[in-house]
Amino acid sequence: MNSRIYRVLAADDEYWSRENIRNLLPWEEYSFEFLEPACDGEEVLERIPEEQPDIILTDINMPFLNGLEMLERIHKEYPEIITVAISGYDDFQKVKGVFISGGIDYLLKPVGKEELIAVLTKALGILEERAAKKEQDESIRQQEYRLSSYLEDGEYSALLSQKLYGGGDTQPHVSSTRTFSEVATVMVKFYDITEIAALWNHDALTTSFNIKSRLRELFGDTGKTVIFNYRNKMSEFLLAGAADAAKLERFAVNVLKEFPVEEYGPVSVVLHEQASSLDDIGTIYREMIAALMTRPFGRSHSILHCIQKTQKPEEHGNDFHMNSRTVLTKEQTQPEIGGSVQDGISACKGADIRLEDELSHLLSANQKSAAERLVFDVSHLATCEEDGWTYLDVKQYVGRVTNILYGFVRNQTPELTAQIEESMENIDYYMKCLDAKSVISSLRILLGSLWANDSRKDSDSVMAQVEHIHAYIEKSYYETFTLTSLAEQYHVDASYLSRTFSKTYGETITAFLTRTRMEHAIELMRDPDRKLETISMLVGYDDYNYFSRVFRKKMGVSPSEYRGRMG
Repeated sequence: MNSRIYRVLAADDEYWSRENIRNLLPWEEYSFEFLEPACDGEEVLERIPEEQPDIILTDINMPFLNGLEMLERIHKEYPEIITVAISGYDDFQKVKGVFISGGIDYLLKPVGKEELIAVLTKALGILEERAAKKEQDESIRQQEYRLSSYLEDGEYSALLSQKLYGGGDTQPHVSSTRTFSEVATVMVKFYDITEIAALWNHDALTTSFNIKSRLRELFGDTGKTVIFNYRNKMSEFLLAGAADAAKLERFAVNVLKEFPVEEYGPVSVVLHEQASSLDDIGTIYREMIAALMTRPFGRSHSILHCIQKTQKPEEHGNDFHMNSRTVLTKEQTQPEIGGSVQDGISACKGADIRLEDELSHLLSANQKSAAERLVFDVSHLATCEEDGWTYLDVKQYVGRVTNILYGFVRNQTPELTAQIEESMENIDYYMKCLDAKSVISSLRILLGSLWANDSRKDSDSVMAQVEHIHAYIEKSYYETFTLTSLAEQYHVDASYLSRTFSKTYGETITAFLTRTRMEHAIELMRDPDRKLETISMLVGYDDYNYFSRVFRKKMGVSPSEYRGRMG
């Protein structure tokens, strides 16, 4: 049975002939909608625009406008409609005229059920073939759009990288005739891009294209706006277009509505209102990245502004300052937080604590409770989200703590180094996701692991869970894994799980996951049509730069160099 319901319109000036056609078939059972029959050709032409029939069954001999004349009109004006002629005359000239006029078949009165089914089957074949071709053409067209969009991403990304890192006098070729002249620049940053990509089967081209299409529509693109997905950071989308402050603000608010935090995770929109040219893109990008550091740390949306100061630069040390606000899921807003970039860097929470000296002393003295109190309570890290800590505040403070713990382990208990590194990777992941609760939980696990011991005997149930985790990672390596999430999922203490896994398989969970991902990445590289950025996402990395660093560390060469040697 067909998935689509096709509409059939019959036309005959004789009432009984019309009713005979109506009652000849149980039309609904054959996936047809039988429209109220027409009395003549003129009525058919009047009703076509509104009722849009797919198939027309028409008598040849009708008043006002006969069947052949009507068929010619339909063939010319509505060539997609399938037409079938019906007549009581076995006349070759009329049969010939039907086909010349675009009809697909000719039935003689009285029409039988078998003949009607046969001609409808023929009509359905034509309609479905057309639909399949249309779908194929649309698929090809969309693929071409996606590929063109991807190539444009590559051109603008290369230009941005060249402006950021140099790389010779050769300018990347940007084929688009659009420029950044006299336009504002916007960055849209997604923090859960890997999970978002799962909506489109981890297809980097489709994910990027669909997000860009939504952003373009929200911005009200006139054809002159440049929108590209930065290849090195697939979570970042940059827009450059003509817009005043009011339009930028509307766009930012609409982006956050379009991508609700419950479905897409937190999003930051950075607005840079200064009119800029293509040559300024590197500087503009750096300023927007600096603005991202000032966003409140937490899994809520945020709008940030790079606002040009009116004072002289030498009086303030920077031409721009960043204002940010958090946008909550229920469309509430918090008061704006303002300040210069330098102020934000120097105002790291917990800076008044002599952290290095005091924490090192407590670790050496084996004072667990006091060390935890110092790290989480004295600094107020435990309430960092409620207290309005910025991303930079949390990053700097957590970095100080983990560096102290790592140094202590390297000097005092080097056998725990691999496990500490694994915990630090977990913390880095949750930092990237703006997940304060998980950052604090992972840091507690890291701190607690310094006092854990291996005196307990590995139970059969724990060993079975470790085997399940090993098999799970092997199969679902592209998913997001952390030691903390696996421990919660399998109801095992994280530190104990880490030690048991390492003792069983000779490598940490993180090392095993990384090795598995790199092995699959190498397999995917054998397909020359797969882009390296796509491969990065397929094996679980949304940041291509990070994937490249991990690959180089593991394989000794960059992904592009490795692929080049594969021949």
